[in-house]
Amino acid sequence: SRGLGDVYKRQVKESWWWQLISRGGYILGVNDSYSGATISYTGYSGADYSDRSFITRLPRLGSPDIILIFGATNDSWAGVKVGEYAYGKFSGALLYDFRPAMARLLEEAINRYPGTEIYFIINDGLRDDIVESITEVCRHYSVPFIQLHDIDKMSNHPSKAGMKAIADQVLEVIGK
Repeated sequence: SRGLGDVYKRQVKESWWWQLISRGGYILGVNDSYSGATISYTGYSGADYSDRSFITRLPRLGSPDIILIFGATNDSWAGVKVGEYAYGKFSGALLYDFRPAMARLLEEAINRYPGTEIYFIINDGLRDDIVESITEVCRHYSVPFIQLHDIDKMSNHPSKAGMKAIADQVLEVIGK
């Protein structure tokens, strides 16, 4: 019989990021995924997610050559307010809105990891105002974004086929 360790290994190998590093010939430095995390400091039901936001976790990435930021799904699902575009103005209160938080995340990533390739992956099925905000902030900071499309999902999460599609679409952009 197969143990839980075998099941976990199989599930990890089916993840989009495992497929990407395996097929692309990359070495994983750090995967700092956190279920339910938001880019902004606002979480579900308006809860304070500052302890797990992408901004808070950014300094833990080591010395990467490439950073893939796959975020904003939970901001979209949690109904986070987009707020106003605010570049270079990152007071704590503003970071509870999506646009200032997104700007702070990218500005800090660029400043903290000079010379690192940074890509933002945009999930399909997000609110239009979230997608518009991501693309605008990415353009402002000249960070390339990868707009995912046609991702097969079960209960709003990528299926095995969806995981492969994500890996395919990301590799198509970063492998060039």
